[in-house]
Amino acid sequence: MSSAADQATTAKRLASLTRSQFSELARVASGNDNLDAVSWDYEPLSGGFGSAVGGTALYRITIHASSSQTCSLVLKILYERRDEEPSSPYYWKREYEVYRSGLLDELPASTFSTPIIYDSQDFGDSCWIWMEDIEDCKDQWSLDDYRNIAARLGRFNGNWLTRPRLPTFDWLSTNWHSAIVPGLTDSFDSLERLLLSPLARRALPLEAKDEIVAIWHDRHLFQDALAQLPRTLCHTDAFRRNVLHRNADVVLLDWALASISAVGEELVCLVAVSLYYEGFTPEYADQLDKTVFNNYVAGLRQAGWTGDPKLVRIGFTCGMVLRGLAGVKQDLQLLRDQAGHEQLLRTHRMTSLQDIARLYADVRRFRLLKMAREARNLLSS
Repeated sequence: MSSAADQATTAKRLASLTRSQFSELARVASGNDNLDAVSWDYEPLSGGFGSAVGGTALYRITIHASSSQTCSLVLKILYERRDEEPSSPYYWKREYEVYRSGLLDELPASTFSTPIIYDSQDFGDSCWIWMEDIEDCKDQWSLDDYRNIAARLGRFNGNWLTRPRLPTFDWLSTNWHSAIVPGLTDSFDSLERLLLSPLARRALPLEAKDEIVAIWHDRHLFQDALAQLPRTLCHTDAFRRNVLHRNADVVLLDWALASISAVGEELVCLVAVSLYYEGFTPEYADQLDKTVFNNYVAGLRQAGWTGDPKLVRIGFTCGMVLRGLAGVKQDLQLLRDQAGHEQLLRTHRMTSLQDIARLYADVRRFRLLKMAREARNLLSS
């Protein structure tokens, strides 16, 4: 969430935009050089569940022209978080830098497209990105959709795995899942206090507390393993909210977590986040895992990467473990935040916080406990 001061500054800047500026935006967005803006309005859009770091706002801008034509754009505002290094896993300005760098100008065939960027501005305290407004033509995903997206991610990562050099921009994160681990220390140091809450005890799950603490103590094992793997350019946040289908085209949004990370790490978000929203069962989780992983490896092969699939599995499982540790902190915070409970219930389409806590426990058994056991076996074999 942006601060009240940020919102006030944004409102003032939006109010200062002129008819000429809106006319130019309408012409660029519509491709019609003769449009003149008559009026305009904007509405805030939800960034969706998962924007826990904060500092971002989304607006849909609708411009009405003198020809009775209307066009809409999306304005994404990234608010400065002071004292944040460019290499930080959540660097506030990264998406702005990605789009203006040209890094995504020519994505490999049969992977993804990106939203058209009409304009961008750096105000110092925030960055504004004016982009196309894309309507997703898929309401729900089937396993075939997951197969398709996983293969596209494999081709995208595989393309960079086969290049002689990776991008070296200082604003790209490195080893993203390892980089988020230091920020979890306070939560694990205060785990006993956090577990005084009945909801937290239900979400952990409590019978696995010792195993979870042991995973935390061995976190460097998983971090070190990731550091030894082949590296590639990753989006790192590819899940349903950030993947839009436009007929045969697939648009990948929100490059704020772009990183140079290990092969296999790209799949972590696609599986880990989906488990929260697709009606979790252990059987479905296993099926999703197998489907996504196999098609990701197939995509790597299609891009020309010939490495050992075991390395990919190590990257995936170790990344899942580290993101699973982050999930302990996130889930307990969400359940403790009474002000956000109504939004939490809407997000999960549930009526009971106890049911949400049980869901979190079920997901944790898979994406943290089961993945840690598999990762340990892979690393010891």
